[in-house]
Amino acid sequence: MSEFEDFMERLQSPRMQETWRGVQENLDHIPLEETLQELNQTSRLLHHIANPLSVAMTTDAEWESALRRLRSWRRALPTIQSQMPLSQVKLYLVTLLEMDDDVDDQIRALGMSLPMVAKEQAHDLAIEFLHFYAPRRYPLGPQWVYSWKTATGALPYLLEFTNEPGLNGHDRFHAYGANYAELFARIKGLDSVLQDQGLHRWGVYSVDLVLAYIYADYLYKMYFTTSKSIFSTIPTVLGVVSYLLGLPIPPEAVPTGQEVEAPDSWMQS
Repeated sequence: MSEFEDFMERLQSPRMQETWRGVQENLDHIPLEETLQELNQTSRLLHHIANPLSVAMTTDAEWESALRRLRSWRRALPTIQSQMPLSQVKLYLVTLLEMDDDVDDQIRALGMSLPMVAKEQAHDLAIEFLHFYAPRRYPLGPQWVYSWKTATGALPYLLEFTNEPGLNGHDRFHAYGANYAELFARIKGLDSVLQDQGLHRWGVYSVDLVLAYIYADYLYKMYFTTSKSIFSTIPTVLGVVSYLLGLPIPPEAVPTGQEVEAPDSWMQS
């Protein structure tokens, strides 16, 4: 049995049925219609600015506005723009889309083009841009989905619900250095499971929304057990989902009732 086959078997095991029911029931109580509209708008804007037929006519202001809809780009742009003009960044991103033969090459290329950001952050910049430009082609795989450095994230956490050690004796992926083709295969495998479980009603963003919910569950359990004072300040599930997918955290999703950007500590844990 391969690791991928083991991964799929665990997600489809009887032990997971209760987990899928819980995910479905909880997501049924979260108003995701506006979130879905905003995700579609992000994709439309990125496709407009980077479309080969219109890219020559788009302005730096349009690019900056569209890129700031992506979580990693909103956080990294001040550092990038302090050392590189946006016109150069645009060129790198258009070139990224033209390198469509190997996604690992695409992601490494952007990392080498943006030496002012950390390697892991460059991965997020590349994969978020690619995903929201062409969500059917590129699954969303930033660090909160799977961290190459620590083998943590929503996908490994999801496997823990099976209460089984897995093929290699561990819940987490065996190879820290697995490539994006392998990660994408797992995410696409999860996509097929969600269809079987009735959790695919948000179209191309179904996996995004479910994994963001899974990561929110991870955050709540982690902070509640380690620091109840911090736990009391974390936004609702809708707030966490919105943040992870690059959208503003709704004021009604924050205990204080005020708009906030999530602290760095969320993603460092």
